[in-house]
Amino acid sequence: MKVGYLGPKGTFTEEAARILAKGNELIPYHSFFDALKAVADDEIDEAVVAFENSIEGVVNMTIDSLAFDVDLYIQELLIMPIEQCLIAKKGTDISSIKKIMSHSHAIPQCKNFINANLSKAESETKASTAGAIKAVAEGEDNIAGIGARCAAELYGLEVIAEGIQDTNDNFTEFARVSKNKSLNYINGNKVTICFSTVDEPGALLKLLDIFSIYDINMSKIFSRPMRNKPLEYIFIIDLDVNNNSDDFKAAIKLLERKTAFCKNLGCYSVVDKRLKK
Repeated sequence: MKVGYLGPKGTFTEEAARILAKGNELIPYHSFFDALKAVADDEIDEAVVAFENSIEGVVNMTIDSLAFDVDLYIQELLIMPIEQCLIAKKGTDISSIKKIMSHSHAIPQCKNFINANLSKAESETKASTAGAIKAVAEGEDNIAGIGARCAAELYGLEVIAEGIQDTNDNFTEFARVSKNKSLNYINGNKVTICFSTVDEPGALLKLLDIFSIYDINMSKIFSRPMRNKPLEYIFIIDLDVNNNSDDFKAAIKLLERKTAFCKNLGCYSVVDKRLKK
């Protein structure tokens, strides 16, 4: 089995993929969308993609692709602690750093450290944290990257500072997805659903009331712009399965009847690595 992830080697997504892929072959891709598209096109069997970070929020590219671009389902969710490191060439003094490079989600996770120690340094985003670390290895001496410790080891660099994220509660949710329609509502699992509402007062409340009627707990809700429909939105909700499979089936069937757009992204188990810290 082949499992795609955001490359190159040394990204946090690769670390998550090694946990979720369970020994299967890993294939790096340039973006989360490329990895998801590869599954949709049967180039690979599964992909591991970042879903949400506790500091920076939802990874928009992932949720938009799952909602609008591909018909894939979440099989498993990993909650993984993220420790960001400042990485540079060996012997680099932090006072000499003029540019910081990393993924667009990683730099804001470390804004307090950057403001305190590198306030005059220029920031540059890369497609991945490992891509940034690789660029540091190939670039000038006054450049640093933010990424995983393993990336420093991979590219022969040095960790200048570790644990530079704004909070020790920094973690990212990574989803393992495939074409397998994972809709078995097993106790302890979660369900993620995308849907739209009509533009009228109380429309969202009426739809959410469906889950109240069936005594189903909603643990998360957020919105994203509807593709090709300016100022219209879809809502994404997470629901908890609690020995109520029949109620879930009835509630989701009713939701589908009362919405113009409804997409079930799957029922899946959660692996929480924070419990092992």
